Amino acid sequence: MLKRSVAAVLMALVVGVAGAPSAAAGEKPWVRLAGTVGTVNDGLPVRLASYSLIWDAGQAFHGYLREGRTFVKTRYREALVAPGGRWVAGVPDRRLWRATGKIDLIDRGTGRTHAVRMPAPVTSPEWSADGGTLLLTAYRKHRDGALTVIGFVTLDARDRVPRLVRTGPQRRVADWDIGRGFRFFFAGPGRVMARHDHKGGVAVYDMDGRRQRFYKGVGAFDEWAAVTVASPSGRLFATVLGENDKGRRIGVVDAATGRVVHRVGGHAESFAGWYDEKHVIVMRVRGRTQIFQRVSLSSGATLDLIREKLVAGPAEYEPHLERVNFVR
Repeated sequence: MLKRSVAAVLMALVVGVAGAPSAAAGEKPWVRLAGTVGTVNDGLPVRLASYSLIWDAGQAFHGYLREGRTFVKTRYREALVAPGGRWVAGVPDRRLWRATGKIDLIDRGTGRTHAVRMPAPVTSPEWSADGGTLLLTAYRKHRDGALTVIGFVTLDARDRVPRLVRTGPQRRVADWDIGRGFRFFFAGPGRVMARHDHKGGVAVYDMDGRRQRFYKGVGAFDEWAAVTVASPSGRLFATVLGENDKGRRIGVVDAATGRVVHRVGGHAESFAGWYDEKHVIVMRVRGRTQIFQRVSLSSGATLDLIREKLVAGPAEYEPHLERVNFVR
């Protein structure tokens, strides 16, 4: 439980996340993370705004939000901070593999929380690059607990009116695939995209659900760990080109040509998102330490952003990072 209300915590965050300066003179750049044995490099212009820990043998999430130079546990499984830092999307119900009929939209300017009913069950929130629109994957429920992807929901933070758009790929998903199979991502301003098949096909749609483009053989998205797969401008997007026992091979695709223009050297456990237009964030494991790294697309140079010790528990590991949300 939070010691203070989420609203009070979020009011305290107004000054501190988006656009925050580097660590002041005398401050240590590495800050401890709550709920896990990890630290974050806090002396950079793009800073960790929120994260989710996976726990209970992979069955649930705990969402954490930044409060100054510390992090607090929320009642959400995800508490996703928008670019620019004003809005937070809170996803209730800590159980995974569950779609929700409600999203909490938290205005950090006023401290108010708005509970927004969805027109269909949803998962997988993502903010647009301008921080004004929330995208979610929408479903139709079946009696056996499975769901069918029916399209996406957009939610404008200013009017808080959700809009359901029905479009492909309409695929049935169950269990581990709920929230990670055929989910929708932003593809740049005015566009969304989703995996279309199991052969590396990706379809791009406009905001009315009309298909605009189809890519063949570009790889699969990291639909579980990635907060976003498109670069801030939408000119590039990241996919998993393949994997083996050493990890995954990450590729970066030019959206204009559909060609893989960068390959991230060294195998990664997951693709976590974009740091900026010239850097991606990947997670790698060294021994029992998982490390989230900023990787330069031009040189391959790396910078450690998070270091987290994996502690063995009754079933695999104790709570550890699964999704990270860096915000400028």
